[in-house]
Amino acid sequence: MENFDFKQAKILIDKADQIALIIHARPDGDCVGSSLALQRVLEKSGKQSCIISPDEIPEFLQWLPGAEKIIVFEKNKEKAKEVLQNAEMIILLDFNALHRAGKVLGELLESHLPEKKFMMIDHHLQPDIRIPYRFSVPSRASTAELVYVFLQKTGLIEYMDKETAECLYTGIMTDTGSFKFGQTSSDTHRISADLLEQGIDSALIHSLVYDSFTTEKIKLLSEALRRLKFMEECKTTYIALDRHTLEQFGYEPGDTEGIVNYGLALKDARFTALISQKPDEEIIRFSFRSKGDFDVNAFARKYFNGGGHKNASGGSYEGGFDEAVKAFKKAVKENCDQIVKS
Repeated sequence: MENFDFKQAKILIDKADQIALIIHARPDGDCVGSSLALQRVLEKSGKQSCIISPDEIPEFLQWLPGAEKIIVFEKNKEKAKEVLQNAEMIILLDFNALHRAGKVLGELLESHLPEKKFMMIDHHLQPDIRIPYRFSVPSRASTAELVYVFLQKTGLIEYMDKETAECLYTGIMTDTGSFKFGQTSSDTHRISADLLEQGIDSALIHSLVYDSFTTEKIKLLSEALRRLKFMEECKTTYIALDRHTLEQFGYEPGDTEGIVNYGLALKDARFTALISQKPDEEIIRFSFRSKGDFDVNAFARKYFNGGGHKNASGGSYEGGFDEAVKAFKKAVKENCDQIVKS
């Protein structure tokens, strides 16, 4: 954080009249909340800004102030291209590399890299060094937390209001697992307290995010728990949901959010994975979580072309679903000793 030039960042923002905010594929509470908060502040400071999301915003986040204005790239490519063409500055939120915005949008961002001013605000490991202005702090619990610090250090905090606070609080709450994950710090709680002082209703926000299950989503969760497998010798659990299963339960974007965390609820589990194939995708997706010292970021990078954080990461596999499950089990066995000792 000490190496980031907030003064220069403010100068760049002051010089840009039109700013594009980009979030990662399969958007979650942190990237959506962070982008909506920053956009609101930028708009109040006199800037024109648009948020581009590679995919549809999950239903449980669509109540957030301004969410209805987000441009979904897969639905409105021409509008998104126009926004990027006209933008004098592009800010990447909650992802560390351009391909995390999806293949097509990522390639489009690549094409603008030489001539546009790019900035990154993120908390994932190994940020793309081609982005010249990187406010990247992997030790922080969420990007929303970093956006709050960014607003403070640049003086844009003067434009903070209740709606901005709601967006940031949602980002922090969701990416910390309601403040239970290991990277939750005293700073996380201090920032959250400042947001509460804006008059937000934390209980209502929690309810809007977590108490919005459809009947189909409840049934999908039940099926996922029924399928939970325990590799006892490696203290590893996993849940595998193929395309047919997700279609059977009327899958909508966001329906699998949080399911992976149930795998660590088992007393002796140290490592867990959710393996899924979304109805609109060919590749197999992995979500990894761990307790203790087992580094799932390194695991995801080594075996499944992914990455993230030490105790929470994701990856992918190109091939058949059964092959993906076998590849996961093989990788677990190769790391069994490390997992057990973590």
